Amino acid sequence: MLLIDLIFTFIDEQMNTVMKSGQLLSYFAMLLPTLMHAQPGGEIIRLPFDPSTNCQIRYYYYPNLEAYYDGKSGLYFYKDNGSWTSDKQIPSGYRGYGLFNKANIAINDYDDDDVIQFIESHRKKYPYNSLRKIKNASTASID
Repeated sequence: MLLIDLIFTFIDEQMNTVMKSGQLLSYFAMLLPTLMHAQPGGEIIRLPFDPSTNCQIRYYYYPNLEAYYDGKSGLYFYKDNGSWTSDKQIPSGYRGYGLFNKANIAINDYDDDDVIQFIESHRKKYPYNSLRKIKNASTASID
């Protein structure tokens, strides 16, 4: 029993030292960003960061689906029967599209929770044509 008392006394002294020096707060501050992106399964999601916009690259827009992928939650957001829905995957054959052709745009200027509010501006900025090429809105087009 004496050994256990000595161990608890040692741990208590160490915690008091850490608390007094403010190191515990520093450790927590360093750990907090990692904890914020921990998923329920325990995996940690590290999103790319764009220093020019000061945003994480959380969303990807699929122009011919008019859908988004959220890298933080791992969900796709798309319209189903006129209403927005989310799921871990796009239904097979949705709007005749396969995700494997990688026609998507990284949204680098928004990383909050309601990206679908920008669907109209993203439709205009990143139109999609039937030749499976994304048209750049800043380039003139005869289409």
